[in-house]
Amino acid sequence: MHMLGTSALIGVCTVLLGQTALAGPASFYPDHVGGIPMPKEFKKFQLTYQKNLRASLRTRGCTNKNIAVRRSWDEIDDVTRADYLRAVNCLAARPPLSNTTLAPGIVNRLDDFTYVHINQTNIIHESGYLFPWHRLFLWQMENALRNECGYKGHLPYWDVARFSEDQSKSKVFDGSMTSFGGNGAPVPHGPRKVLIPGLVIANFSLPKPAGTGGGCVTDGPFKNLTISLGPVAKEVIDPANKYGYEPNPRCLSRDFYDGASKGVLNWANATKILASKTIKEFRNNIEDLWHLHSHTFVGLEAADPFSTPNDPVFYLLHAQIDRLWAIWQGQDLQNRTYAIDGNRTFLGIPLDYAPNVPPSPATIEDTMEMGLGWHPKTKEGMPTTADGRCYIYE
Repeated sequence: MHMLGTSALIGVCTVLLGQTALAGPASFYPDHVGGIPMPKEFKKFQLTYQKNLRASLRTRGCTNKNIAVRRSWDEIDDVTRADYLRAVNCLAARPPLSNTTLAPGIVNRLDDFTYVHINQTNIIHESGYLFPWHRLFLWQMENALRNECGYKGHLPYWDVARFSEDQSKSKVFDGSMTSFGGNGAPVPHGPRKVLIPGLVIANFSLPKPAGTGGGCVTDGPFKNLTISLGPVAKEVIDPANKYGYEPNPRCLSRDFYDGASKGVLNWANATKILASKTIKEFRNNIEDLWHLHSHTFVGLEAADPFSTPNDPVFYLLHAQIDRLWAIWQGQDLQNRTYAIDGNRTFLGIPLDYAPNVPPSPATIEDTMEMGLGWHPKTKEGMPTTADGRCYIYE
């Protein structure tokens, strides 16, 4: 990815820092003021998680004093929002660390993340690796923002259910310079089906409904963003560029589809997910009620299961999924932290380069590919307060 408008965003940060100095400390809203209030059933699950997780902390390592707090984008202050967006811009300006001979479309540090996600998509979706792989992926991004670009906060999440009936009311999508911008420009188009490359089933497709956008994002700090990798899931797959690794400079586009959010990404379904009794039920509920719908609502770049990190809102979208998993784990840390369910590939379908390998269940001892030479075991991506991670959702 490449980003323009750095000076403008720095200007926003400077003004907001001055305002905060006059206004005093930022305030947070634990009861989720604004939007649809958090229902008591969800709040009960969240409080149990927070109580149990904090009670599990020790006096060394990850402690109550040093644990990082991840909050909703709608609850952090404008200074922190602007600093986060500045850091994303910073990564877009830094050279990549990946071997670009593997994917010539990699042009900066953000593309390093998109590349490994493309490379692993048929292994980390609809499989036992969905939750632990993405937990570590988010942690890698958070570290890059903080350690390489000086971001002082922690990874926020998109509080999806709070604005399920109109996501444009969320500060994530309100179009301001401290948001991720809004919908894409309206472009007439209809629904379509895209193919998923890399599976032994050559014509496996996903439906893509027509939303109200379809064009470039024209407001917010990413209106001049140029992305390079992908798209991958398309109506016709080019065998010479099956995974979209060749350079393809274009704008960031979105296609908000309200049908994937209204009455779907709501508190009722979020609470149903948390009420799951087993990891199998939890994973199925996340997939059926939440994960795909979240991507489908944003549309276009965010809805491509391979190159979806091209849209910077991806990281907040998956932080919300990670939050739901953390809250579910926190109801019974002893029995749920390392619970796993699912196959080793997308829906257990063999990959085209290993067509005769039968489906097999993922285990916590399996090795995951995170890119740049990191190959952790699956179990390393399961706790939030061990193996280098130390954070809680509030």
